Amino acid sequence: MTPPDRKFKDAFTSREYRFSLGCETSSNRRYLSIPVSNGRVDYEEYYVIEDDRFEAWLREPSAAVPMVIRCRRRGMDPALMVQPGANRGSADGRLSLAEIGVVLGRIAELLRDGECSGWADAIERCRARLSGDSEQLRDGIRGMFGGMGSISDQVLYRDGGLLVEATDELHELLGWVYEWGG
Repeated sequence: MTPPDRKFKDAFTSREYRFSLGCETSSNRRYLSIPVSNGRVDYEEYYVIEDDRFEAWLREPSAAVPMVIRCRRRGMDPALMVQPGANRGSADGRLSLAEIGVVLGRIAELLRDGECSGWADAIERCRARLSGDSEQLRDGIRGMFGGMGSISDQVLYRDGGLLVEATDELHELLGWVYEWGG
């Protein structure tokens, strides 16, 4: 429930990716919100975001998808603007084809930046076939994982330097894709 002294004003809503962006008027802080349900009531959870992200995501809503997924999975709880009550709801955690497409695009970008262009090309080929959502595509994605030299073993480097944060992000995103493909 929203405390009475707070007013959340949405500036943008994405039906495709199931989130909103807006401003909490009493503090003038920007937020990303997601719908949740606890079986008795549907409501929104609001997460603080920086002004630069707000502006960037207004221009390109798909760029917010990784944070949206993290929020649904409760991985962004420290950023909650209102702490949930004892009967906290949950968000629909299933990833849509549109969201999987965004995640695959980000994985390909990370792989290219991390000097793994062969894997980036393979991910892009999967992304190009995504509209069908066929079992063959899911089998292809599952086949990229497991065994020595698989996509799950990739560590990203640029100019000989280890890209720790990018590698961590890559593996988080790969986990979501593996789960979807499973």
